[in-house]
Amino acid sequence: LLTATLAGAAAFAVYAACLPLTVTGEDSGEFITAAWVLGIPHPPGYPLWCLLAHAFTWLPFGEAAWRVALMSAVFGAGTVFLLALLVLLHTRNHAAAFAAAFFFALTPEFWEQATIPEIYTLNAFLFTLSLMLLFLWEKSRSNRTLAVFAVVFGLGMSTHNTFILLAPCFAGFVL
Repeated sequence: LLTATLAGAAAFAVYAACLPLTVTGEDSGEFITAAWVLGIPHPPGYPLWCLLAHAFTWLPFGEAAWRVALMSAVFGAGTVFLLALLVLLHTRNHAAAFAAAFFFALTPEFWEQATIPEIYTLNAFLFTLSLMLLFLWEKSRSNRTLAVFAVVFGLGMSTHNTFILLAPCFAGFVL
């Protein structure tokens, strides 16, 4: 856990230092507003993201735009943490796990999404958590782990439409 925690913490430090103080490009204005008023952004509405982002608007510091961007940084760092755990699970190599996760954290597209008010880091977090749960289920064949996976996958479906494309892959893995 120490290796994964260090990778996640390092990623969070980088992301937090780059968070915008106000509205950025893409859909950020729409997403910040939806988070603030607990509204519905463009279809499909991203219900889980809106609920979580609304909770981040309750933080007692920073502007609303910064607080919603902070959520992206938190889930980006969580994704890096889980990725390090996945690499450790398969390689048992701490240096490789840290390097793979941290270098992923620094890829331009992921870094950009982790520092603006967008839905993609939550989507990546739920995807990585789904993979982790499937690999743990493969080792244990525990019905409880598979049930937790199903819940996480369902939450992912409420985060972004791309999760629909993962259903056949995940079903094939389980079968």
